[in-house]
Amino acid sequence: MRARHAVLTPPHPAPPSRESQMKASQRGFTLVELLVVIAIISILIAMLLPAVNAAREAARKTTCSSNLRQIGIALNSYHTAHSKFPPFLINRTGVPQRIADTDKGANWLVSLLPYVEEEPLYDQWDLDIPANQNPGRSHEISLFKCPSDPNNSGNHCTYAGGGWARGNYGMNVSPCSHGTDARSRLGGIGGANYSVRMRQITDGACKTVAVDELRAGLNPNDIRGCWAMPGLSAGTAALYGDANVPNAGGGASDDMENCEEAGLAGDGSQGMGCFDSDSTSQMAPRSTHPGGVHVMMVDSSVRFVGNDIDSKESKEGCGPRPHGVWQAIHTRAGGEVVNEF
Repeated sequence: MRARHAVLTPPHPAPPSRESQMKASQRGFTLVELLVVIAIISILIAMLLPAVNAAREAARKTTCSSNLRQIGIALNSYHTAHSKFPPFLINRTGVPQRIADTDKGANWLVSLLPYVEEEPLYDQWDLDIPANQNPGRSHEISLFKCPSDPNNSGNHCTYAGGGWARGNYGMNVSPCSHGTDARSRLGGIGGANYSVRMRQITDGACKTVAVDELRAGLNPNDIRGCWAMPGLSAGTAALYGDANVPNAGGGASDDMENCEEAGLAGDGSQGMGCFDSDSTSQMAPRSTHPGGVHVMMVDSSVRFVGNDIDSKESKEGCGPRPHGVWQAIHTRAGGEVVNEF
């Protein structure tokens, strides 16, 4: 009889214990793996951040353009109601371009308040007293501010009575004159105690700038960009010499009062240099948008003008032609031929 051999089967491995399963599932990242993940996330953030910032600036730029368009509609509504644009400012006594001479009334933006849904503020404004005594000058109005400018909220100007809220839009007074007299045919759309009518804008409503973009002052002593302040803190003039292009970066490009106190005299490092003067007689269009500034034409259309726009000048400022395109679009009756810009 043949002997039977027992067949030995290997024992089945014991299933892992619950404790070992939990330990395996709780195993974390190693230090190397963690560093790799952090590096990947950092690279992604570095790649995406410029795109995010560009998208945010595009949105702010769109809002700024929309603000200007609404101001343009308000200007034209004012003209419809009064058959003229508002004067740049009302001057009672003293020198019109000297902001320290505080006996000045409403400026052009105060006159526009009823046309930009700010009737209550306008109703509270006492037109019989100087602007620097009206508490409404401290009211911050979002429509008058470009969201790209970090200095236009708070940061009230302390000069000429103080309490001046900031804004970013200025009337085109003249590309030629270091003052606020727009009576010349080479003037802009308003002046001190002077209103311009549409029929005087013979260069064409679509080729004449009504409002330029401005930057708000860098500190409380810097008078630039105060929406209710009568004078060239809310306007542009003398677009030649050291202020002959948008965003003029020279250390003395703006001639203005209180420049020394603002600590910006001769300092072009922040693109807001100035020359200290006993009057404010030159103010250049500026913005914090990369590459240029917005301008609003008399017909309420808004254009973005690059810093490299054609600019020509003579020793007499806007004297004998030909003018540069930048100067030509700021004259209302210069007779220049302006092509696309």
